[in-house]
Amino acid sequence: MSTSRRFPQAIGAGALALAVLAAGTARAEGNNDNMLRGPHPFLKDNELSAHVQLVAGGSSTPGGTKLAGDYGYHAYRPLWLNLQLNFQRAACHTPSGAPTCDVPSGSIFETMVGVKVKVSTPIPLVPYVKGAGGLAFAFPNGSRNGLGLAARGGMGATYFFFDWLGLGAELDGSIGSLSTADSFYSELDFGGGLEFQF
Repeated sequence: MSTSRRFPQAIGAGALALAVLAAGTARAEGNNDNMLRGPHPFLKDNELSAHVQLVAGGSSTPGGTKLAGDYGYHAYRPLWLNLQLNFQRAACHTPSGAPTCDVPSGSIFETMVGVKVKVSTPIPLVPYVKGAGGLAFAFPNGSRNGLGLAARGGMGATYFFFDWLGLGAELDGSIGSLSTADSFYSELDFGGGLEFQF
């Protein structure tokens, strides 16, 4: 094959390679543009979040770990309806030969309803405060089960990588009265987790 025929074919192959490269670059840039850089747009009305928290219990309230789940509905900016379902577990580890556990232990369920207020910032970080009230169900070790009214408040912040996915941290506190031998109920929780909006 002559050089005059190879030259147009080389140009055609080079043009095709450049077109493929340009398409791939445009696709990659389009995917990167989905990541948030400015304020969160609040385009979706529903959210689900889950946080794993460490619990410091009051004198008669078990500590331990808590799995805190929230559902939110965007009622009116900046207010969100907030439904909470929380499960807390505190185990008792006694030394060998110890007759009983000397710290409160057991399980607690919280079912709460309240509101959450979210604040927009120039970056995709969304601070919030929330408050709720509802029922707490206690299943303590070595004592009778009980239930009662409780209030729960908290604050936190979520950094959104996309408008539908964020990573955040939260500080909460609960207080109430339960129908158990140790009726006063109080605890402080801190942890982190994920939030999904849809």
